[in-house]
Amino acid sequence: MNHSTHSGGLPPPLEAFTQVLGFDVPPSHRARWGSAITTAKRLGTVGLGPVQRLLLSRQVHFNALLASLLRQPERTLPERARRELAPLADPLPLGVKAAWLPAAPGLREQQSWNGALVALLSGQDWPLRTDGVRGPLDALEARCDVLASQPPGTVGLPLWREVWRRQIGFNHACVRTLRHMLGAARPVLVMPEPEAYARAAREQEARDVRAATTALEGLTRRPLISLVTPAWETPVEVLQACIASVTAQVYPHWELCIVDDGSRGAGVAATLRRLAAGDARIRFERLPENQGIARATNAALAMARGEFVGFLDHDDLLAPHALAEVALHLASAPDTEVLYSDEDKVDAGGQRFAPYLKPELSPELLRAVNYVCHFLVVRTSLLREVGGIRPGFEGAQDHELLLRLMERTRRFAHIPKVLYHWRTLPGSTATDASAKPAASEAGRRAVTAHLERAGEAATVETSAPGLYRIRRSIAHRPRVSVLLSGESTEAGLESLLALTDGLEVEVLVPVFGGREPGAAASVASPAKVVRVRVERTLTPGAVANRLLRASSGDLVLSLDAGTLPTEPGWLAELSSQALRPDVGVVGARILSPEGHVLHAGLCFGSEGRLLRPFAGLPDPSLRDFGGSHWPRDLLAVSSACAMIRRDVLESLGGWGESFTSDDARGAELCLRVGARGLRVLYTPHARLVRTHARSDGDDARDALRLREAWTRHPRTPRGDPFGHPCLEPSDAEGTDR
Repeated sequence: MNHSTHSGGLPPPLEAFTQVLGFDVPPSHRARWGSAITTAKRLGTVGLGPVQRLLLSRQVHFNALLASLLRQPERTLPERARRELAPLADPLPLGVKAAWLPAAPGLREQQSWNGALVALLSGQDWPLRTDGVRGPLDALEARCDVLASQPPGTVGLPLWREVWRRQIGFNHACVRTLRHMLGAARPVLVMPEPEAYARAAREQEARDVRAATTALEGLTRRPLISLVTPAWETPVEVLQACIASVTAQVYPHWELCIVDDGSRGAGVAATLRRLAAGDARIRFERLPENQGIARATNAALAMARGEFVGFLDHDDLLAPHALAEVALHLASAPDTEVLYSDEDKVDAGGQRFAPYLKPELSPELLRAVNYVCHFLVVRTSLLREVGGIRPGFEGAQDHELLLRLMERTRRFAHIPKVLYHWRTLPGSTATDASAKPAASEAGRRAVTAHLERAGEAATVETSAPGLYRIRRSIAHRPRVSVLLSGESTEAGLESLLALTDGLEVEVLVPVFGGREPGAAASVASPAKVVRVRVERTLTPGAVANRLLRASSGDLVLSLDAGTLPTEPGWLAELSSQALRPDVGVVGARILSPEGHVLHAGLCFGSEGRLLRPFAGLPDPSLRDFGGSHWPRDLLAVSSACAMIRRDVLESLGGWGESFTSDDARGAELCLRVGARGLRVLYTPHARLVRTHARSDGDDARDALRLREAWTRHPRTPRGDPFGHPCLEPSDAEGTDR
């Protein structure tokens, strides 16, 4: 199934809004007089062209320069904002006095907006710092509509709105661009085209159903699978569709244990009694009063007689081959204790959309977000051993259960097929996770309790609804050696050393050629800067190993020269993760200056080909493989920014010296780290910007060498357990789109 065509969530580029002269009168929303009103507005704008040109002719130049600065931001952006942009902030044309246009609504408001934007840009250091920008950006966005403060009775206000419509659109697009550049944006939803996805999904499902049906014929072990479903106030037609998806299963050895959790109306109970009377596999119980989803689920679980239990919500749908795929997997891996599948969503009209392709068990990801979700199947004995669903975590009860299951077993298995359709209804978390803030808080408490049981000292914060950040303290003050890939300017070193998070830091800078290394850099920082002479003919890996021998830190950070942090806490985050005894390498989130993802971890495709699943998307983005802002376990990260403990690195003999690109060099080292039983992590909470043009190495030779390393690496039958078989070859391109 092709998941590579993305749409919908990607915002149009800022350039699409720079043409602010002209009129785009939208159709009126009024049902009775809408057509007449639209016609009147369009006729009214005919004579407004000269007025619009007078008001916006200077603003056009401001917009063009601003778009140019934000399209390819450089180190001089703050200086150019002060020197070139500020003089254009007054939208009135030169020689035109404000008194000549006393009744032009929006003029002063646009001038004020321009000034606030110039102040934001010119007051920043490079790269544009992310800390402290949300307030100014919120204030700037609140003022994008320069006519919002005009009284409703302002003469000619509907026509003035047409004069300013395009400029207001530009203002909003500018703030949106800045949010991505400054790390203050909401995730962009980037999903396959719904109609194309639905068509391809139906075709794939038909093929999978035929294949599963055939494979079942040779199945000798056919365990009973109990589906547990708590129901409450379910619309009858929705409940019937849910149960119909169960009775349509091609695997017949199931039972449906469904509990009506004291629904107020009689429709739910009547429907369930009727359906249970017609199929002995449907078992029904009604609670006398509403007890909540946890206790209702446990009541359904108490009825289960199967060897495995599958969780099905009362308004969702199972794919026809869902249980067959579970049975087939158990036949090949009978010791599996927890299984889960991919999923998508289904709207009220039955249209499928928004697939979610999952990795195999990723403890780091599961602690941050309940990525497992649906379709979840658990061995019944294990489920009862851990105590079933725990009351008190309603809304996140499944996340809390999964964390307890992970504490007890790592025999999780992921079936990389869409077997569950999560129905979107108003007010549901499938539609909007923020609709139930209590559920998000329950999830935070669940993660906190999990870490306490594991004996891990950490605090848990809610980053977004259903998404959690774990902050780990650093028990001692480690020395960090930052190994730059190339020479750095004084300005670059100053930006780097301005954010060392109070750690003891030394920065080693290679000096190529015959020049003598200089003394410590003249930067105002307690950090030590050491310049090390290296031969220009050395490969990047050999340069890094030369710097390693000259360093003394407990932790070693490989860093691409010109890649700079954007906020405090980045080095402490990398250090706190790398100091965990089971962790080998930690990678960071690296962005382009205009706010697009360059690195958010690496995956391996077929034959060991490297994939960068989020590269080129706005930061942050939420795609069919999850979010660029989600931490996760991986097999590899790029050496463009990767931290590792010195003892681990030295025990491995350092970096491979035959690789020329950051990605391949980092990936090969990570494979060796993984073979030692250590984890590789990606943390989005260390956010950096690469301020220089990308220079690739010998990609063809690197790919060949990496493929050889990949063939030697122990891995699961599907290849990369933290990737997905449906990730497309286009994800390997990693272009700086």
